Amino acid sequence: MNNFTPSLFTSCRFALAVLACTSPLLVACDKDNDEPATAYGPKVQVGSGTARSFVATDANGTPTEIGVAVSEASLNSLPATPAIGTMYDVALPTAKATAAMPFDHISLDWNPTGHEPNQIYTLPHFDAHFYMQPTAVQHSITLDDPKGDIFPAASKLPAGYITPPNVAPGRTVPMMGRHWVDPTSPEYAPSGTFSHTFIYGTYDGRVTFIEPMFTKALLVPGVSIEQAIKQPAVYEVTGKYFPTTYTIRHDAAAHEYIISLKNMVMR
Repeated sequence: MNNFTPSLFTSCRFALAVLACTSPLLVACDKDNDEPATAYGPKVQVGSGTARSFVATDANGTPTEIGVAVSEASLNSLPATPAIGTMYDVALPTAKATAAMPFDHISLDWNPTGHEPNQIYTLPHFDAHFYMQPTAVQHSITLDDPKGDIFPAASKLPAGYITPPNVAPGRTVPMMGRHWVDPTSPEYAPSGTFSHTFIYGTYDGRVTFIEPMFTKALLVPGVSIEQAIKQPAVYEVTGKYFPTTYTIRHDAAAHEYIISLKNMVMR
């Protein structure tokens, strides 16, 4: 390669491209794509395993999925304390497609004894927050922060979403914000049990995160869930790709559990 001049190298690439596109063995020649189909963020230690973010794209570089992959090893060594849980900040990949979505980072939160409302979410579970605000702002939120009482327009939340019942009024969760739930979810039925659900979050008049929440018991080999996300009438930002479904699934080959948002639509 050291003997190649830039012009000769360019000519060789052009010749190979022409040969590939005119070969009778090929039916199509895709244009170059500067990014891989899936880009990964840095790994974060979770127990004795790891978690890492990812962004998947189609052949045109358009985002199709964003999520966090948690290694199987993590589930065997999760901390039992503190009871309030452990928060793992997961940075997103530095890929072009990341900027095409509204998300800044992911926070994977482990709750060994669950959290309020009592008798609903008091099971060992994970919260996967997909934040639409910088980490520094998220971490500055305090318990019952008055900015948590500044709600966005109702049209920015799905119809019917409410603040959780049986939770103290004005409850803004520190380092998160105000949570909104779908009261028609199975866990709110008289004999219902929580396994997975979808939360919206707000702070200072804005929708600041969306969140698949799911029990540890759900993460078993072969799990494969894809659920529609209820959509608002108005989105916090425009010109970005927002998800319409969330998934919880097992990747046996990679030995990972995948929690993702997918089926993106430009808003």
